[in-house]
Amino acid sequence: MQTTGQRMTALLQDMVQDRLRYISLKNLLEEQRMLLLERNSEKLETMSEQLLDIYISLSESAERRAETLVSLGVTASIEGVNKLFSHLDEEKKNKISVLLNDIHQQAKTCQLLNERNGMVLQMQADIVANIMNNSEANSGIYQP
Repeated sequence: MQTTGQRMTALLQDMVQDRLRYISLKNLLEEQRMLLLERNSEKLETMSEQLLDIYISLSESAERRAETLVSLGVTASIEGVNKLFSHLDEEKKNKISVLLNDIHQQAKTCQLLNERNGMVLQMQADIVANIMNNSEANSGIYQP
């Protein structure tokens, strides 16, 4: 069984890893946009596997973090993290605060990039649908 200090250390290590995962995710989402615009389905398929791996890792980390926070007697929230580390000296609290803020910013950036990529996909689907509708309206080929 882990001590409180070991659990807190593991929690911080997970948070550092999450930050790195979000940075990787951000880079992949930026690359994904270019591949979407290029309609490079082969590379997109490979990238989908990488994205899925990161999403799974982030999800598993979030579950571990929630369990750890609850086991340490605080809520599984940012307030719980702040309460957990409130007894540390100012320098350590500041470092943790910077880490948390960066994780939050990375996650927010990833969300925006993901939404932007979703818009690219939707625009491409709209274009294809428009082409198909125009083809059907102007040509009897696809008419019953």
